[in-house]
Amino acid sequence: MANPVFEIRNTGRNSARAGDVQELADHICTSWASTTTGTIAVTHSQNVDVSFTQPADTIIRNLIAIPAGNIVTAGNSGDDVDFDLGTAAGGGQIIDEEAILDDGGSAVTWTANAPLYLIQNSHGHAASQFVSTATTAGVVGGPATSEAIVIASTLYTASARTLHVRLKAAQTNLATAATTVTFLVEFLHLGVLPD
Repeated sequence: MANPVFEIRNTGRNSARAGDVQELADHICTSWASTTTGTIAVTHSQNVDVSFTQPADTIIRNLIAIPAGNIVTAGNSGDDVDFDLGTAAGGGQIIDEEAILDDGGSAVTWTANAPLYLIQNSHGHAASQFVSTATTAGVVGGPATSEAIVIASTLYTASARTLHVRLKAAQTNLATAATTVTFLVEFLHLGVLPD
């Protein structure tokens, strides 16, 4: 008798049993890394950089940012907080300076401990994706306005590489900051995990 854990029954080309899907999901191999910024100054135009290592033969599945305290823009059009992801510090090779707090003339708040999935299931986001209202499923405490998160380059790497995250307050000093942001990164392994 076949081992039921590994037996997948063919129920038709366009269908699968829920148990089979759950079994496959249980065997997806992922790993996590985390890094935390230094204290983000209120002063504008100061880069806050952190880096992490992406393992070989992986795709970035999720990139989550979580502030320890509130971050609030000054309330003038263009007073954004920009996010950048690249293979060089400030390079923007993967995501190039997108405003995760997009100030169009009203102060924008990113509330403490509100997780923003900057990359979710290896995808970016439409503009203002993080806001939570009665009709949208955003993040409670997420910024009301943000630019689209456009992924400009592959999230896959064949060999290990260092990736750099940059946060920067543009144009005017922030109304509130003096806090840190932790980035959690999930990698989907396409090959066998190293020993």
